[in-house]
Amino acid sequence: MIPGTLTVALAAFLFLTSALADVGPYFDSELYEQGRMGPWPIETYRSTSTVGAAVNFLQYGPQCKDDQYYFISPRGYSVHKPGPMILDQKGRLVWTKPYGHTYNLNVYNYKGQDYLTFWVGDDGKVGHGEGTYYMLDSSYKEAFTLSGANGLAADLHEFHITLDETAVYTIYDVRPADLRVAGGPENGWIWDGTFQEVDIETNELLFEWRASEHFDFADVYRGREGTGDNEERPWDFFHINSIDKDAKGNFLVSARYCNCLIYIDGRTGETIWTLGGKRSSFTDLSDGAATNFTWQHHARFRDNGTAITLLDNSSRGKGAPQYPSRGLYLNIDVENMTVQVRHEYWNAYPIKSQSQGSMQILDSGNVLVGYGFSAAWTEFSMDGEVLCHAHFAPQRDFSKGKVVSYRTFKHPWVGTPKTLPDFEVYAYRAAASWNGATEVAHWVLEGTNDRNLETAEPIFLSAVPKDGFETVISIPNDAECKYLRVRAVSAKGETLAASKLARWDPTSNEAVVVSGDSDEFFFADKTELQTFILYVVIALFSMAAIGAFVWFGVKKGHLASFVSWGLSHGRWYDRERGTFQPLDRFGGSEDLSDAEVEDSVEFSALLGDQLLNSRPDVERAGSMDVVRR
Repeated sequence: MIPGTLTVALAAFLFLTSALADVGPYFDSELYEQGRMGPWPIETYRSTSTVGAAVNFLQYGPQCKDDQYYFISPRGYSVHKPGPMILDQKGRLVWTKPYGHTYNLNVYNYKGQDYLTFWVGDDGKVGHGEGTYYMLDSSYKEAFTLSGANGLAADLHEFHITLDETAVYTIYDVRPADLRVAGGPENGWIWDGTFQEVDIETNELLFEWRASEHFDFADVYRGREGTGDNEERPWDFFHINSIDKDAKGNFLVSARYCNCLIYIDGRTGETIWTLGGKRSSFTDLSDGAATNFTWQHHARFRDNGTAITLLDNSSRGKGAPQYPSRGLYLNIDVENMTVQVRHEYWNAYPIKSQSQGSMQILDSGNVLVGYGFSAAWTEFSMDGEVLCHAHFAPQRDFSKGKVVSYRTFKHPWVGTPKTLPDFEVYAYRAAASWNGATEVAHWVLEGTNDRNLETAEPIFLSAVPKDGFETVISIPNDAECKYLRVRAVSAKGETLAASKLARWDPTSNEAVVVSGDSDEFFFADKTELQTFILYVVIALFSMAAIGAFVWFGVKKGHLASFVSWGLSHGRWYDRERGTFQPLDRFGGSEDLSDAEVEDSVEFSALLGDQLLNSRPDVERAGSMDVVRR
């Protein structure tokens, strides 16, 4: 079908929308956790083909209500449209876009403006990737894109905007190395743990650091495990997965496969100290609890460099012990070289996250822990009490790669999309949504008999408060308008935008949906759609006739003289000519990387067309295509 206005059979429409409508979050649903709602529970909507996550709160307290938003990046072989996703404080969709496999959705302030940042690329590189980091402004326009300097590709693990308003990110590149100390060949190969600091606007390289030049292979916990003997199978010895930069200009790096954090001189690249691992520089005042973290993620300085937070995964996957994951808040004293646990964050619903994950200190003082490879997040009080705990996939499928999110964050955000609202009408009910808009307080329903908005003066029919991603609006029984639309109104009473007009016939057995996307076709009613189809049929028939004529001319030898006549008379060669859009212009398809198999250390679950088509047990939302394509 052509996006813009979609008319569908009533039976199929009512069946699907009643089964998959915007019902909001679930609360301690056993059916959800049993997988009865599928491995990737979703919300679908009447007014748009956009798909949101259906969240199950096992615990939800008022302390989590801070009017901020959750930022996740769902992917995995059960997620049929992966991409960045924003949810409100109740777990309802705010914005998403199917960019493909996305990592590390976050919010950063850069030069006084807030930006969404995330990575998209090829994540089928055995635990890392090659791609691009995006920075989207409040209208969701791509303001900046960054990839590696010096011909290197940006890795998925880290993108961080520093106090100096520069960007640091991870890179994995293959380099030769002497691996005899690790039982390997003299002429071996490694995935080097590299990071770069660059200027955001110019992508100019400011600083580069390589683990192989500063770290001893003997201090690694992960063995070679059959890798490192050739260039096609390099050894991932270090596995850099986070970078922070402090006010002194030095860097804090997390080395997952070394079970340690390294503090690096920002001028020379030399190691200043190491926390954890085989050569920890600190005395642990907490009987080992501050330095026994393993396979950790997302290390950040706190409190002007006197504290560090991180997620202690405590689990690695196959071939390693499995322990419950915890968040860690550590006090560090670099004068006396001591470290001590300030707080630990243990989930009341123990989760063993094999990889990925994050820990964030919120503006409210609460602590948010995302479990990466397990589709869950928990919001704690500062002293470790569980305030809210949410799943965005059934717990029975955790650690299987069906649904994952590399990190989870919570931030304030103001979204002002340049698109128009999406709008649906059927019988005496309408539905309105606006992907990414955060400032809508009310929806106003208006009607007119004149489809020309330059001369029409739509009349007020009703107004309702915005309710979730999609709001259902009753159409008054005495309304006598041929066309309807909605206006999005802010809390101050200002009109933010209005939808396109939708043809309304309350006796029709078909729903009408108008899209607010600026790059989609719009048809005010079924008649216009039929007219468009008629024009397409005529055009195709004309092309067929011209093709037959050309074939006949070539066969008979008259084509050259015909072209010569046309050129000489200037009748057609210099006119502006339109072109047909390729079919994939309307299909909404995307290129996704093939799913990779499990690496023996860090499993990265991916969705690719080949895997999806070869897995009969993967639940697909193909029936939605009847309504939404």
